Amino acid sequence: MSAQVTEDRKNIQALFSQGEYQAVYHQYAAVLQEMLFVQSIEEWLDYVDQGGQLEEGPLELYLSAWRGERLLLGGYHGDATQAVLDYLREKIPAELWEKLGALPPIVIDMDERDGALEKQIMPYQERLQPMGVSLHIGFEDTYCAGAYFLSVVVQEGS
Repeated sequence: MSAQVTEDRKNIQALFSQGEYQAVYHQYAAVLQEMLFVQSIEEWLDYVDQGGQLEEGPLELYLSAWRGERLLLGGYHGDATQAVLDYLREKIPAELWEKLGALPPIVIDMDERDGALEKQIMPYQERLQPMGVSLHIGFEDTYCAGAYFLSVVVQEGS
């Protein structure tokens, strides 16, 4: 996780522990909406009133997606090919991008036998690894049926 994500998490935890729930929502509404599906301050405060907590691991994943460090894909996203390609184009050097060539589609549906992201990303991983690029997948199912978080690591000199 980046220093910014760690700082965001610590800020949220501090505000939460001080009972500053409205401040948490106002500063991080987009994250809370993605993570908890709360669409208003009232829904957020209701979540807190019912004893809802923010677990550190999932919170960091959603914050990293919010900060653009990871690509968030829902477990039932459907055709995610363009989203993945756009994310990769943004994260890998242009000269490596040009060498990728055609890649198979990615259709995410956790209920289907081959619908998980891990299996479908393998052709991408196989093509990118020799170029010094690795793909990492985080998975979170604490607050929803499942969400994937794709990240890219480019080795120095690649």
